[in-house]
Amino acid sequence: MKLVFENSRKGQQFAILFANLKYFTDNVCMFFKEHEVYIQCLDDSHCCLLECKLHASWFKEYSFDTETDQANIGVNIAMLNKVLSTLNESQELSIETTADSDKLCINFENGTVKMGHFNKYFELPLVNITHEIMDVVLFDTKVDLKIESKIFCALISQLTVFDNNLTMKFDENKIECMSSGTEGTMKASIRIEDVKEYAITENETLEQMYSLRYVQLMCQFNKLATVMEMGFNDESPMIMKYRLDVPAATEQNGDGDGGDEDKANKESFVRIHLAPKIKDEEV
Repeated sequence: MKLVFENSRKGQQFAILFANLKYFTDNVCMFFKEHEVYIQCLDDSHCCLLECKLHASWFKEYSFDTETDQANIGVNIAMLNKVLSTLNESQELSIETTADSDKLCINFENGTVKMGHFNKYFELPLVNITHEIMDVVLFDTKVDLKIESKIFCALISQLTVFDNNLTMKFDENKIECMSSGTEGTMKASIRIEDVKEYAITENETLEQMYSLRYVQLMCQFNKLATVMEMGFNDESPMIMKYRLDVPAATEQNGDGDGGDEDKANKESFVRIHLAPKIKDEEV
């Protein structure tokens, strides 16, 4: 197996992913298929599920032999983070292992020597872990929201001052986010014209409550993409999605949604699912 990242931005996205996976688990299993890499993590409370798909087209080089290469490898997140923290923006990241190897080889090459970006080579021991992939069912959504990542994450940070729960209300005219506790209440009203995209089923409203702790965890990944996509439905998990294969300029302009099935199959993303809180839980 060999992965070579197409450019420095994608190498940095990979580093951001693993820098935040530590909030889910200590070790992670990477599953390899003929045309993609897949990662799935569940938090200790089993209410927040993360999945990541990196399609072969996302890489400069993707080499995987289904007959000889290992179908999955276990990696210690803390050690991999230490390695990735030394990656410089001008360097090309490559990751490689062989069928009979118990080590993961990580290379940083083609850096600017004048800036001190020397070629670096690492070996990390693989971790023996057992992990079965859960089937993820994507429900139809009543509400779809696309908003700038930094703006939404800043709002979530402010809401944590007053409570541990986030209540979100949706109707055809506005979106409301509220946290309320013994020390006060904060309510933010988001105008439809201030978001990238917003859609709600005609003549419908929706109100859901989530743990702010986990919404903050989901927002930790906000540097992956300038825009996050969210989906909501009655008594179904909230979905927060960061698309990794959209150029930053395209995200800002709100373009690039082809809707083509082949394009969707080749999509690379981080998608996080969070179960809503039952209102009786706050009593």
